[in-house]
Amino acid sequence: MTPDVVVDCACDLGEGPTWDAREQRLLWLDIDGQVLHQLDSSGRHTAMDLDQRVSVIVPDVEGQLVAVAGLTVARIDEIGRVGPAIATLPPDGDGVANDGRCDPMGRLWVGTVDRSDEPKAGLFCVEADGSQRRLRGGVAMSNGVDWSPDGRICYYVDSLTYRVDILYLDAEGLPIRSEALVDVDSIPDGLSIDAEGCVWVALWDGGAVHRYTPQGQLDRVVEVPGGFITSCAFGGTEGTTLFITSARSGLSEAELRSQPHAGALFGLDVGVSGRGYTPFGGVAS
Repeated sequence: MTPDVVVDCACDLGEGPTWDAREQRLLWLDIDGQVLHQLDSSGRHTAMDLDQRVSVIVPDVEGQLVAVAGLTVARIDEIGRVGPAIATLPPDGDGVANDGRCDPMGRLWVGTVDRSDEPKAGLFCVEADGSQRRLRGGVAMSNGVDWSPDGRICYYVDSLTYRVDILYLDAEGLPIRSEALVDVDSIPDGLSIDAEGCVWVALWDGGAVHRYTPQGQLDRVVEVPGGFITSCAFGGTEGTTLFITSARSGLSEAELRSQPHAGALFGLDVGVSGRGYTPFGGVAS
């Protein structure tokens, strides 16, 4: 299985794809380039410069966009300016947030980064009113996060552990215990869950997206010819297109010549839909 190039956007660090069901569009970021990309259901691509380095973008229940810039959770306006803080995450470790996504209750789960020998970063849950709680500590590089179709399990990646974890949730949707789903040979990055409960994981240095069953068995491999593979999300009119983001920053000139589509957005109809993505402040339908 090999995806097509959908937008040859040459992102330095393409990341954070999510499907905005209300507006029927895909959102993704070039984090290092400070650009927000959008692709509507007709195939029209637009790009907007951001005034800060943003690592997470999600729609809210009113149709506005919520970003995470540094440690600040805030809405952004129509010209890419980050507004007043909804919440500010603790300044642990490197002092920046990384990946994030809203849970089925519309709360933003977002993690921070600490590359030290004794990582102290965390995974946090931010409510629509700005209140927050720490869900997990001792994190090095928080990355992919998504939920099973029934909302009882969260799948989570701390990239520097080289594994995907299962977080079992209580009735309020908060973690009560965890275990490993699968150990991987490459660095796991972003992930998305499909309607069958399988986990699609982008492998940063593995040139691929792997699909694992809920039992941790490798089920499919999507080879991606695009530099570093960062994340994936389901979308499109039928919901069965797996969109894949990639990065070109850090590749040598020779590698860039051999991988001319590094940093592109890729897409492939995988024959199964995603579970859908809940907007900030909303509730999964």
